[in-house]
Amino acid sequence: MQRSSLDLFFLGLGAFVLVAAFVVSALSKDMFFTYFGAEDSLIENFTAIGLACAGAVLLMRAFRARALLTPGALALAVLYGLAYLWAGGEEISWGQRIFGFESPEYFQENNDQQEFTFHNLTIGDVKLDELLFGPLLSVIILTYLIILPVLWINVDWVRRLTRAMVIPVPQLHHAGFALFVTVAIPLLEESRRWEVYECIFALLSLAIFVHPANPLRNGAREAH
Repeated sequence: MQRSSLDLFFLGLGAFVLVAAFVVSALSKDMFFTYFGAEDSLIENFTAIGLACAGAVLLMRAFRARALLTPGALALAVLYGLAYLWAGGEEISWGQRIFGFESPEYFQENNDQQEFTFHNLTIGDVKLDELLFGPLLSVIILTYLIILPVLWINVDWVRRLTRAMVIPVPQLHHAGFALFVTVAIPLLEESRRWEVYECIFALLSLAIFVHPANPLRNGAREAH
């Protein structure tokens, strides 16, 4: 399958998840919670798979372009992939409920949910999910998805920076899709609607990574 076709396929899946969320919510609030919002729900597991696959795509991207990248750029490219794999693991508490193992004592005492996850840890008086994985991460993600594609087209230093940091840049249709979903999700009157958003983000990430605006044909030295 061509990259552009895969791109549209993952965006289509994201659109399907969004429409399904609104339909299920309208039909049954209980059904929404069971299949879209609850721990270990279909959507949560689908999100974890999507994030892990996105990480795998990034690692393959780095591997294929390794001869064209500087050591620092290659390390960054690998780090992006590992970050997505980590996020996928965190989404399902590293399989804790699947394999039935207990959280280590430190996590039972310092994790908001007593689970084996790092993003729910409280260190001192600081909750990591609020400090690093809350509004700050949301701003970074929305800047990447919506603002970066526009700047990349129009600003030279942004193109140089993304090239040096080996950042896969979303295309304009990715930015438009991200903006649409960001506006639509708050209209879903469910407390766990952000679980749907996370799932769509995972699928959107896959669409971007298989068909970025700046494919690594010439590595970090690609000119535009």
